[in-house]
Amino acid sequence: MRSPKWLLFIPITLMILWFVACTPNQQPVGLTPIPSMAPRATETLMPALEAQGNIQNVVSGPRKGEAGLGVPIYMKYCSECHGNNGQGINGPELRGDKFIQESTDSALFTKIAIGDHKNDQVMPGWLQNKGGELTPEDINNVMAYLRTLEIQSVLPTATPIPPPPTETPLPPDAPTAEPAEAAAPSNPGDPGPAVQLTGNLSNGKILFGHYCTACHGPEGIVPVPNPGTNDQVIPQLYPLDETIQDADLKAFTNKVDVFIEHGSTPAGDAPQINMPAFGDEKYLTPQQIADIITYVISLNPVQPTETAQPDQATPAAQPDQATATATPAQ
Repeated sequence: MRSPKWLLFIPITLMILWFVACTPNQQPVGLTPIPSMAPRATETLMPALEAQGNIQNVVSGPRKGEAGLGVPIYMKYCSECHGNNGQGINGPELRGDKFIQESTDSALFTKIAIGDHKNDQVMPGWLQNKGGELTPEDINNVMAYLRTLEIQSVLPTATPIPPPPTETPLPPDAPTAEPAEAAAPSNPGDPGPAVQLTGNLSNGKILFGHYCTACHGPEGIVPVPNPGTNDQVIPQLYPLDETIQDADLKAFTNKVDVFIEHGSTPAGDAPQINMPAFGDEKYLTPQQIADIITYVISLNPVQPTETAQPDQATPAAQPDQATATATPAQ
């Protein structure tokens, strides 16, 4: 029995449909060609994003940072190459830097995050997922600090601190020596408004961790290296220099305040880290400074010679409150 002729069209039709499906679609004239992936293309998009400067789309940055929090990070990680005042050492000067002035936050974030290997200058990538030591938040804070350097056209003047004189043992019958001169910051200035405020001990401890620990160590105990200085380390805050400690708590407060307000450059040929002017540059508010002073004094308790005014909070009355000039918690 012979098959109907229409059955012959079925395989022919299937072959036509298969040919049409496997033939590449013709791209309409006038459209930009779409490139194909190269053989053995990169498994991730990270290298491509880095090449285009778009790493900020991969991480949580850039965002608005805080200059005060960026100061200790800059001093610890950036000052070795760029100088403790942004003046440049074996890295470019950052004050008046055209790139920083004209770049967007995204471009600046990217440069710090992934580094720069142009013009024979090698700057490592500081972002943690690039092998660095900074979080996106750290970089944002450093960026905020760098922005403040661009409005400081003149380097802050500092009076070099002379090295301490060599002490010669006195003979047994010699008269009592004069008291040692009190340690003071190299940058001049009077105590600021913080000394008139009531400091909060609990807040001061938290603020100390944010702004001071990177350079002075936890609770001011760990000596952080500071190459280029006579002492080779950043001064510890516990115990404080005995010439700063004072039984007169008002005097004690003033001596601590001027360091935080006006900053200081330590004695030495080329200090890597200096004390920024947290008050003068508005990195900290007067209240924050008062809180930190209260905490620093609490680390170095002394027997007071004066009593707080009745309207001032004291540790005995309010455990979490202490005036900058009141007896600190012990």
